[in-house]
Amino acid sequence: MSDFACRLAAALIMVSTAVLAQAPGEDVPIDTLQLNDGRFFEGKRMTRTPDGIVIHFENGDVLVDRLLVKDSLTSKVEGVEVEISPEDQLKIDDGLVRFEGKWMRPAQRDGMLKSRQAARQSRLEEARTHRLWRNRYTKETKNFAFEYTIDPEKMDEYAELMENYYTTFTREWRIRKPSDMGRLRVCFYHDAEYYHQVSGASPGVIGYFRFVPPEELHFYFDRLDERMTIDVMFHEANHYLTHLIDPKFVYPPWVNESLAEYYGSSQWDPVTKKMSSGHLQAGRLTVIKDQIAAGDWQALEPLIRLEHGAFNAVHYAWGWSFVHFLLESKKYSTNFKRFYVALARERSIKRVPWNFNMRTVEPADQIEALKKYLKVKDLMDLEKEWHDYVNGLEQKDPRGYSEAGEQVLGRGMPIKARRYFQTAIDSGFKTPMTYYGLGRALEQKA
Repeated sequence: MSDFACRLAAALIMVSTAVLAQAPGEDVPIDTLQLNDGRFFEGKRMTRTPDGIVIHFENGDVLVDRLLVKDSLTSKVEGVEVEISPEDQLKIDDGLVRFEGKWMRPAQRDGMLKSRQAARQSRLEEARTHRLWRNRYTKETKNFAFEYTIDPEKMDEYAELMENYYTTFTREWRIRKPSDMGRLRVCFYHDAEYYHQVSGASPGVIGYFRFVPPEELHFYFDRLDERMTIDVMFHEANHYLTHLIDPKFVYPPWVNESLAEYYGSSQWDPVTKKMSSGHLQAGRLTVIKDQIAAGDWQALEPLIRLEHGAFNAVHYAWGWSFVHFLLESKKYSTNFKRFYVALARERSIKRVPWNFNMRTVEPADQIEALKKYLKVKDLMDLEKEWHDYVNGLEQKDPRGYSEAGEQVLGRGMPIKARRYFQTAIDSGFKTPMTYYGLGRALEQKA
């Protein structure tokens, strides 16, 4: 297991024992640890070291890497040797103690620590209270109305990401929000279990955009895989942004889900203040390469003709690769964007009624419009270009097999998920969550 995995496993063990009973009459240590994801740990003596925080349990010590620590209050500090001068010895003999670089009476030090403990207890109680949905936090930005149970500081980061994502996409695609639409309600939960409990999302659904009034976006914070949290947020937000093209139009899954996957991997650079898109989805690419190795290539026309309920995890992967091929191509990128908008707006394209008083376009008309806008005569020629492009993509990220396992497991494919997780482990990607995924896949298979 890698050093980081060991540190993460240690943190998991630490948090799972967060509330530990004290022996009768034993003083409760004031030592406190706050992790970067907002959780607190207390109840054990701790030592701050250059490498992190050491928690002293009855049966051994656990080091929490400093990269995982947001703040700490410890009763002991190690790592710096301090030579006692004659002047300092006089202060010690006078009953003074050195605390945070200053000499003071023990009572003054203890008072400062008690004040900090009270403040910490207040923060902890507030955090616990707001983890209930009825006591959720709220935050409004220019385009979104957030309701959330995660740490407010973490929410500020995600709110900024969402606004930058909104601005970047609407500028690139020249989309304007209808004047009668206000801020989108965004519900952000602190973990998967609470998300499913409150939102009512089905098992395997890790986020969703409600496209009929009142429009809403729901997803959760995965503290062990924040990249996945951002991917899901950007994916579902993309459904909302393309919904703005025409709120009464429903895009077919091959283009709707695939475009959302393409932009789901977007990354924000806080230094350059730029959003980049088109990054490879390691999990999706793994699924595709697995299919290719088995000689199972996805044909384009059958992909386009798939109904909403038939679009599975394998189709998500192939659809993402097709949109990636088009948007990364100088030959097709601009015209594909025009095609996408035209499906909802172009008067010459026939639309038919769909559920919830919505409209959509039949597969045959989608194909004709695609050929027209991309200026291709034969869909098979386009398919060959796409397959050649996919064949040239390289999977260099060992994380891909683990991601692929999560994706297919969430779509009800435990046998395939088991193979992906096991391949990830055999390739050296031995994170605790990969083993956890393998266990879930084995349990479902059984």
